[in-house]
Amino acid sequence: MKPGTIRTIAVALDCSPHSRASLEAAARIASMLSAELVGLFVEDINLLRMAGLPFAEEFRLYSSTTGKLDKEQLERLLRLQAREARELLQRTAEALTLRHTFRVMRGMVPEELMSAAEGADMLVLGRSGRSPSCRKRLGSTARTALLEGKRTVLLMRPGFSPAAGPLLVLFDGSEGSTRALDTAMAIAGPESTLHLIVVDPETGDGDRWEKEAAAMIEPSGIDAEYHHLPPVGGNELARYIRMIDSGLLVLSDHMKLPESTLRELVNDIDYPVLVVR
Repeated sequence: MKPGTIRTIAVALDCSPHSRASLEAAARIASMLSAELVGLFVEDINLLRMAGLPFAEEFRLYSSTTGKLDKEQLERLLRLQAREARELLQRTAEALTLRHTFRVMRGMVPEELMSAAEGADMLVLGRSGRSPSCRKRLGSTARTALLEGKRTVLLMRPGFSPAAGPLLVLFDGSEGSTRALDTAMAIAGPESTLHLIVVDPETGDGDRWEKEAAAMIEPSGIDAEYHHLPPVGGNELARYIRMIDSGLLVLSDHMKLPESTLRELVNDIDYPVLVVR
């Protein structure tokens, strides 16, 4: 991922903690790669349709009371959120002297984001949005970006930075995993440690792949640790990654590993994930 390869980074904004983490990560990567930052805010058409129903009510979390869901009030709230998102993008971009634009759309959130991100080289969004649920699995928009998106996608969560702390790369000797490793090195900070998990599908090539990866890493001066695993499922990979306690997980969806294993891993692991395409 050299400067010029990633020219435009789109980031989904809704002012949630996951969205703020996404913006910080997108801005850091855009600064490293001299890329333009594009903020995307989607007015959820489902919420507006719901507010138009005569029986729709809102539940007030802090007073435990209910009231009529007012469409005009919801429209004002969405405009306020869009303004907050625009201002947050502007402050973040100007602090790093980044070129930036902001777009507001209305429609189904996953579909609108996928359509708007078609012109970008990377899409950054939170693992989950504003849902009050405590579950840690992927939200519906992140799942759509993972399954249907054609761009490199970074799924962020609060408490992590792509350029600080350890990074972990899945490597199986494929062209896709080579791109993932190259990307991880491009965004690694000066204090980063790179954990490389060599997944060997019982071919006996794991040692050779480690040497190939080491030849890529050594000129960069990045500290690296190597781990070898036999073929395992996504849940087993997730458990191993938790033991390493890494930060950003970098992988490709063009690897020798089964696609179902990679999807299971991304859905199960509670870490930010960069899927290189």
